[in-house]
Amino acid sequence: MRASWIRVLSLAAICSSGPAAGADGPPPPVEVGKIESARLGETREYWVSLPDDYRDGATRYPVVYMMDGELNFNSATIGGLRLAAQLGDIPDFIVVGIRNTDRGRDVFPEVVTYGDGSKDGGRANEYLDFLREELIPRVEASYRTSGYRVLFGTSNTGFTTVYALFRNPTIADAFVASSATLSVPSFREKRESLVKEFKGGRRRLSLVMGERDLPTVISQNGALKELIDTSAPAGLSCRLAVVRGAEHVPVDSLAAGLRDVFDGWKITERLTGETFSALRAHAEGRLAKFGVAGDLPEGALKDLAESLLAEKKTAEAAEVLEYRARAYPTAAGAPPPRAR
Repeated sequence: MRASWIRVLSLAAICSSGPAAGADGPPPPVEVGKIESARLGETREYWVSLPDDYRDGATRYPVVYMMDGELNFNSATIGGLRLAAQLGDIPDFIVVGIRNTDRGRDVFPEVVTYGDGSKDGGRANEYLDFLREELIPRVEASYRTSGYRVLFGTSNTGFTTVYALFRNPTIADAFVASSATLSVPSFREKRESLVKEFKGGRRRLSLVMGERDLPTVISQNGALKELIDTSAPAGLSCRLAVVRGAEHVPVDSLAAGLRDVFDGWKITERLTGETFSALRAHAEGRLAKFGVAGDLPEGALKDLAESLLAEKKTAEAAEVLEYRARAYPTAAGAPPPRAR
């Protein structure tokens, strides 16, 4: 009897020892990095936004590599991503914004001549090699990354995103292209063979466009989606999101695209003593299904343990707290997990 009461008091102390793990202060400031790129023969600057609780734990995070950094790396886009993660729709991400030097050269593999005689392109292959061989290794050596990567581009860099999927599929696990300009002649000529002969393994493509987007964007993105659905080998999948009322490059493209990539990630049931086992299994299955690990929310686990203790369900509370300790080893008051 004495041992039982000691265990109850110990669990109660753990639950009341402090707030759930998480950031108590302001979010981490944006970090700025530079690389002397041998691939491009120039200095490239990049910006890093870290999850709010990055400094408070040991969690490893997936990474979004965001092209057009000076356009897309803003509070609206990143705030939408953080909100989606807080709502439990997607995992939280490290975001790396890549600043352009000569955007026109980097977007297409060959030079494209427009109707007015202006030209773009010619350096996309070297640019993608810079990402794969120089930037990604630097980021993964500098931050707690999980190894899961998303490549994100908009408009012409949306094309670069799709092109990267077929040229260098291992550069990322998922590709989010907003209002991708897929009318590049060489891509349209090879599109069917690129899809049918794809050998990149398990990759997810998310195409996002506005309801009032450019006619060529609507038609060409729809055509690529249909081709992948009907002709792609196992492993390559595509989702198409149309943002209601939006025009070219909807402001919430990144969050919308990632919600499609992580469809099924969200836990919709309330965490209770009765649902704990099933929801724990859902969370533990995320790594196999999505390639990203994701535990039940630490605050919800703490609240559930307190509720179970109040109901004198000490065995159930101990199970919840041991799961919490393994998932969040730096959480305030979390007991050390049992040796296994």
